[in-house]
Amino acid sequence: MGRRISNNFKRRFGDPARIELQYPKDKLSLSEESYRSEQLSKAYAGVLKGVLGREPTQDEIIGKADISKMLLQKKAK
Repeated sequence: MGRRISNNFKRRFGDPARIELQYPKDKLSLSEESYRSEQLSKAYAGVLKGVLGREPTQDEIIGKADISKMLLQKKAK
């Protein structure tokens, strides 16, 4: 990281960083993994809905459609 980026990171998150990652010790069961995947998908679609201001299409959700152009048009208005 550059000096300015490093200083901004330290200012925002502390020095040492106050970010702690915890990984599960046991492997998830298939049903739990499926449930988490479904919840993440719903959360992602919800964020897209908030950003776009409408329900996202399936292509937008899976990343086939480029939404950056739509975001730039929305920002220009």
